[in-house]
Amino acid sequence: MSHSVVMLHDAPQPEECGVVRKWIGRIPAWIPMMIVWVPVIVWFVKRLDDGSDEPLGLLALAFAAALGWRDRSSNHPHSAARISGALLLFLSTASIGVLPPMIRAGLAIIGTGAWFGIQRKPALLGLFLLSLPMVASLQFYIGWPMRLAAAEGTVRLLELGGVVIARQGVNIDIGGYRIGVDPACAGILMLWHALAAAMALSAIHRVSWKATFISAGLAILLVIPANILRTTWLVIEKSGRVLPSGISHGSIGLICFLVVLLPLWWWNSRQSQPSEDATAKSSTGSFERLILILTACMTPWMMLRWQPRVDHAPVATLPKEFTFNGVTLPLNTLPPSPGETAFGASFPGSLSSHRWGDGHVILRRVNEATRKLHLSQDCLRAAGFETTHSVTVRCSDGSEWSRFTATREDDRFVIHERIVSEQDGSTWTDAPTWYWSALAHPLNGPWRAETVISR
Repeated sequence: MSHSVVMLHDAPQPEECGVVRKWIGRIPAWIPMMIVWVPVIVWFVKRLDDGSDEPLGLLALAFAAALGWRDRSSNHPHSAARISGALLLFLSTASIGVLPPMIRAGLAIIGTGAWFGIQRKPALLGLFLLSLPMVASLQFYIGWPMRLAAAEGTVRLLELGGVVIARQGVNIDIGGYRIGVDPACAGILMLWHALAAAMALSAIHRVSWKATFISAGLAILLVIPANILRTTWLVIEKSGRVLPSGISHGSIGLICFLVVLLPLWWWNSRQSQPSEDATAKSSTGSFERLILILTACMTPWMMLRWQPRVDHAPVATLPKEFTFNGVTLPLNTLPPSPGETAFGASFPGSLSSHRWGDGHVILRRVNEATRKLHLSQDCLRAAGFETTHSVTVRCSDGSEWSRFTATREDDRFVIHERIVSEQDGSTWTDAPTWYWSALAHPLNGPWRAETVISR
């Protein structure tokens, strides 16, 4: 009996596969990983330098790096974790232009954590995530609900003491005074510090996933009564019901923060776990390393290919006249500056700049709730101005505006701004409050943000 043997000359030979694996294995993992991280780092640096965020994330980043180095010997990344990490890094790069940069950065952090074996250390991952520049976003999205909670809690607490007090929105009427719970009193910074303290304590004590989640939840829950306590203290002092304590606002916040910090310390110290010993040496397989290399090769192409998608809302003709403080101002439209042109390319609506005398009027119009309709303090800080806290003022014509000053060297400007509904004339003096109203009442648009700049 004869047998025929068929040779498949085109199939890869074991020797060739071994050469490919050897070539892949010679490339240090940190090289493609640094390339993958380039778009995230570029966004991170720009966001930290645009004046909208406190540079608090750098503290969380440094602390996370120090604790990660302390526990480096207990990191045991297995193949499945590294494959998952490589896929998350791939998703972060592939979603450029699709997902918001904050989410893509979060995917990159979790993917890198899985690659280096810290997926079993949730507190470290939490600290790295908190290093992202998120304070401005938190202020925009949840600042108004937290201000509302602080105002309502203050009213209820003082009512228990027999004080005659009322609330209108985030404004508190007490003893003939109207005291507003402004964005600085929302408690966003206290919330960030509480979460950072929770993650730091959990990382120091090496607590489990379950204990870390409980610690984070405890931090969020305790911030609300702590901020109500701070707001109540300030309202009592400002209303003149007690003599001023002489304690600064920051010190009052620090005292109230102890309401959050002590329970967090107690919980994490009870859940403390001993340090793990190094029991295994991790190794990187060729498959997960190949995913990482391919992702690194794709990153420059995605960065060059992606262009911001322009999705303008329907634009109506902007007014030729503008009324401010009871005076009708003729608007002389100015040609857009390069910065305005760049911003307008991705702005979901229309914007224009006008001059009147020595002042400026900037008008922006949108048809839906959007993060891009923010007030001008962040832009001025990015341009190098120092700005004061905004206060709500009432002009002679009865209109309410947010007012602050901006100073840079010898230049000093007074800025009035508000957001107006073109449907029913409702006004808002801060963007977070408008955003939540626009979400709840989308038919109340379009809306126009009015900014008046004078010397």
